[in-house]
Formats: sequence, structure tokens, C-alpha cells
Amino acid sequence: MDLSTVAVPHTLTHLRPLLPPAPARILEAGCGRGALAAALADEGYDVTGVDRDTDMATAAKQRGVKVIQADVSDLDGEYGEYGKYDVLLFTRSLHHAENLDDLLAHATTLLAPGGRLIIEEFAWERVDKPAAHFLYDSRAMLVAAGLLEADTPAGDLLDAWTEGHRHLQRGSAMLAALGRVGTALTVVDTSILWRLVDGRGGVWTEPATRAPAALNAMREAEERRIAGGLLPAVGLVASVRC
Repeated sequence: MDLSTVAVPHTLTHLRPLLPPAPARILEAGCGRGALAAALADEGYDVTGVDRDTDMATAAKQRGVKVIQADVSDLDGEYGEYGKYDVLLFTRSLHHAENLDDLLAHATTLLAPGGRLIIEEFAWERVDKPAAHFLYDSRAMLVAAGLLEADTPAGDLLDAWTEGHRHLQRGSAMLAALGRVGTALTVVDTSILWRLVDGRGGVWTEPATRAPAALNAMREAEERRIAGGLLPAVGLVASVRC
């Protein structure tokens, strides 16, 4: 189910202060189904998505997004991409990188002078026991309400979270790598547990109109707890100039 009506406005709120004015040229790495790329294009940006997954690239093209089906690390002179973009945007994809320094060094070659690398990510290592309980308890309530089909771990919930995410790059490592390839590092902490509530493989069920309202309620609850010091801000948006 497409929940971009909830996720995209939240992302845009944090991206807009970091982006150059339209019609800057943006490459979105890991564009998925193209919801964010399409929204940025609607705001006047010249957007190209890149995704190696055939189904995702096809879905993005159906939204009218210009798409390169490839891994961003494979873009080179053959594609005519060197020095072309004003922004290279990694949206919840950088945490999968095997070598952050190599990938980001290559990413800088795709940018015009003074271009920006921007990431929207989550720092999984920031999740503590209250955050793990908030996430999995929220998932259990969505399952009980008939909005979501997903498993809730048994046993210690923080241990389950850690075991499920330790293979991913840490937020601290991503920020450090950004700092090594650019200057003027800017970091904004955000809510994101509400976007991770379905887990890997969770299925949103009908009626679809109720799921966005439930997610928005969870987001607001998470943000209240962050503001009150009761939960860590696990999400992050960061930018450097290259």
C-alpha cells in the first residue's frame, strides 16, 4: 500500500531548508517507487531517480519520474553523469552501503562544483529500551486494529531490534563519512520510528484510508515524546557541500 501521502510531506519539511532553489538538478539514489522524486519535480526541481530494482524503477517511471535503473555506484562516464547534479540525495538507502567512504567519494564525482550530498536516514543504534517498546507496542496495536499484518518479536524487544539491524551502517558512521567528503555538515534529528513500524515484510491491510491516519497519530506521539525527552530522535537528515 502506498503511504507516500504521509511520508513525503514529512521528508520535504526537513529537506527544503537544505536544498538549493529550484530548478536545481537532483539525483535521488534509491528512489524506490518515485513518490519523493515526483513531489520534488512538482516543486520545480529537475529530478532523476536511480534504483537498481526493476519493479521500483518501473513504478517510478509510471509516476513520470526520469529513472536510471542501476546502482548509484555504477554510474560513470558511460552514463554522462560526471559533474552533472547539484544535489545527490540518499533516501534511506545509504545504510545498506558496504563501504561508506568509497560510495560517497564516488558520489562526489557526480556533483557539480559546490554540489551537496544530502541523506535522509535512521541511526538504528540510538534506539533504547523505551524506543524499542514504543515501536513494537505501536506495531502490536496496529495489528490488533486490523490495519497491519506483521510479527512482533518475542523476548527482549531491544535485543530483537539490535539483532535485526546490526548489519546496517550506524548513523554515526554515516555522519562521519559525510564529514570526510564534504564541508559544513548540517544535521537535523527527526522522528522515524513511525515509518519503521511495519518492519521488513509487514503488510498493510484494508481499509487503506485508515492507515495514514494511524501513522500520523503515531508520528505525532513519537514527536511529543522526543520533545519531552522520553524518546531518542532516531531519524536524521544531514547535508554537506562538496
